[in-house]
Amino acid sequence: MAGRRAVYAVAMHVTVVGAGVSGLTTAAALVEAGWSVDIVARGRHPDTVSVVAAAIWTTTTAEPQVRVRQWALTTRERFATIAADSSSGIAPLMQREFERVDPGPLWWESTPFVRRLGDHELPPEYAAGFEIDGFIVEPPIYLDWLTSRLVDQGVTITTNAVTSLEDLEADVIVNCAGLAARDLVGDDTMFPIRGQVVAVANPGINEGVSDESDADRVAYVYPRSREVILGGARQVGNQVTSPDDDLTARILSDGARLDPRVSDVEVLDVRVGLRPGRPEVRVEAGVLGDGRPVVHNYGHSGAGFLLSWGCALDVVDLVTAAI
Repeated sequence: MAGRRAVYAVAMHVTVVGAGVSGLTTAAALVEAGWSVDIVARGRHPDTVSVVAAAIWTTTTAEPQVRVRQWALTTRERFATIAADSSSGIAPLMQREFERVDPGPLWWESTPFVRRLGDHELPPEYAAGFEIDGFIVEPPIYLDWLTSRLVDQGVTITTNAVTSLEDLEADVIVNCAGLAARDLVGDDTMFPIRGQVVAVANPGINEGVSDESDADRVAYVYPRSREVILGGARQVGNQVTSPDDDLTARILSDGARLDPRVSDVEVLDVRVGLRPGRPEVRVEAGVLGDGRPVVHNYGHSGAGFLLSWGCALDVVDLVTAAI
């Protein structure tokens, strides 16, 4: 992405709130653009919802559609570069996504990375499907990879609960607080979306498959280097962070239906996280009560990894414009 944004030699300082994928990626993009950056967050990434995410580059129905399309494509371009580093935790992944009811023409079909499947390529119970040339992200590895590079570049990451953006010392504040933005900036449109995944041993799977027919009961099988992630759930308003045993059983059953190879493999872990739901992703500039500029980047509703670099580079533009 070098060259997309003008690089400014500035002495001004930015504080990024949040150390999930949005916060870390935004900090990385700002450092690339020449800004002095620090991060403050309630917890480091092992304690964020990002580390629980299935984390793939795939299709999405997040809004606003036009901006989401560009953010997703920009992120894919950056993932393709990062994946060249085998230590990054990002790798190419081909997957097939099926629908029981044909959704009609969709924006992602116009990209060179998504192909609508022909009728002869669909299992009998499905009316539509897509082949997606994307990427799989292993959050613990990738977030460590991002963090180590930020620290090497002089970024300080402080663990501290932020209750007011005005209390932070910086020329510009960037809010990547995720679900916490609901209270931090009084955004009543925010809501939790509970997710649960089951990690099982990888029996040799190297392609992904998903059933997107029911938005609240999406089923998927996504392979990683040593495990396979089975999902999933989209429970709007549910804030329970302990595993649901009945849901675990359903996820295992759905995974075995999609790919029989996971029928009898070892269950390694059950993981739960609360996605930061919002009717639209919020990437926009504003002004704090004390007159300093603030830029918001939150509300990705489960598409944080998918949109991460696209949103982060737009934040760089907004921060630059704010001064």
